[in-house]
Order: sequence, then structure tokens, then C-alpha cells
Amino acid sequence: GITQKKKVPVLYLEGDGVVIKGTKKRLEFHRYQVCEDIINLSKTCRKRVQAKEFVSLSRLDALQEIKAYLANTYDLSNTLIISNADGGAGYAKKDFDEIVGYCKQHEHFLDVFHLNKKIKDRLGFMPAMPSKLISAVEFKYDRHLTDVILDTIESNLIDELNTPENHENLRRLRSYLHRRWVDIKPFKMRHLSVIKAIGCCESNHRKYTYRVKGQGKYWSEDGAEGILRVLTCIKNKELEYWLSSEFAGGQLDIGDQEELKGAVRA
Repeated sequence: GITQKKKVPVLYLEGDGVVIKGTKKRLEFHRYQVCEDIINLSKTCRKRVQAKEFVSLSRLDALQEIKAYLANTYDLSNTLIISNADGGAGYAKKDFDEIVGYCKQHEHFLDVFHLNKKIKDRLGFMPAMPSKLISAVEFKYDRHLTDVILDTIESNLIDELNTPENHENLRRLRSYLHRRWVDIKPFKMRHLSVIKAIGCCESNHRKYTYRVKGQGKYWSEDGAEGILRVLTCIKNKELEYWLSSEFAGGQLDIGDQEELKGAVRA
């Protein structure tokens, strides 16, 4: 029979790309995640309820997989979607709109961790200013004040600060803030029917980055895709299912099944 699709009041979506070292070139893996609730276990630790992850070196593959999962699992006609991303290519509101399809309401947030980092990086030449700008942008959400601060910084680009690079950094920061202004709007000012924002994605890739970054590891594309799939299965608690399914037994010629299971468990 047809399984009834789930109706939930809210779904949280996250997406981001993480760069790892490849044997031939930098590889970037792409990660989308969906969950039904976020529980704060402590100030630093949060648990995602009914979480599913979709990870691949191909952003389009990961995107198609989460899109199919949502379409098959949920009826979103009465659901508020809260999405959060760093605003990189492929992680704008329109990309999440494509993943979700039809829903009651979709609120997209620019990841605060990335926003802060962007402001600090671009204003590295004037150390006193990032905190003032962050306050105007994120806490007061005051566009006029934000422009006044940017203008002040610009008028202070004199003497040794008057370099093409500094002007360019400022120009790019201004353009970034203007383009993303709607997505920057703080959670509290949006008067939503839920009380929890997502927080940042960063803390959430540790399971992957620890395993695939650093320690001098270099990955071939196949190797990286393979380990990402295994880690994703572990996070989604689907590993046993895949290992014992037709898929692992039939199509793939991967030698001794028991040996494979032992290796994966290890």
C-alpha cells in the first residue's frame, strides 16, 4: 500500500560544502541535512531529531537525493521550512526552494558563523571595525547604520590604508551584505511559529572533516566518495541495511562480504 506521508509543523534544512585534499586537485564534498527538531542538550551540544544527511562530491547528486527523500517522506503543504547555509554557490534560498518544492512558508538564514568570518576577513585592515559592523548588521539589523559604518570605513582609507586591495575588500563586503540582506534578518525579528533557530553548520561536519581532512590524507575521487557514503550511512544509521541488502550482495563485486563488513565496522 501507499505509505502515508508525514506532516510536520517545521523542518530544518542545512547545506554546505567542505574542501578536502585530493590526489590531483582540491575536492569539495557537499552536504545537505534535514531534521524535524533541534534539541539543545547544553550550550554547545545540540541533538537533531529524525536527522538525515545527503553527502556527495557532486552537489547535484546530493541535492537530487535530499529532494527525492523529502518528496517521498513528507507532505509539506502545512510545513514551515527553516533553511540555513553559508550563501556559497548552490546554497542560496532558491536552491533550497528547489529542494523543498511546495510548502507553507520558507525562511532562509545566512549562516552567522560564515557572516562573522566574512566581515572579519574583509576588514582585517581595520581591527576596531568588525565588531561595530557585526553589531549593526546582526543585532540591530539596521541597514542605514550598516551603510554609515561602511562609509566611515571608506573615508578612513587614507595614507597607508589607501590601497586598491582594501578598497576592493570593502566594495566586496558592501555588495555581499546588500545581496544577502534579506537572509541576514535575525530569527527573533521574523516572528515565526517556532522558537528555535538552527545555529551554524560548522560544528556539524566534524564527523566528516576529522575523518577525511588533515593527518596528511589525500583522496582520490572514488575513495573520497566511498568514505563519505559510508560515513553518511553511519550517521543515518543505515549501514547494516545497506550491507545486508541486495545492493551490496548482488551488483557489487567486492570480494568477501564478511571481510567487508568487518572492515566497515572497524
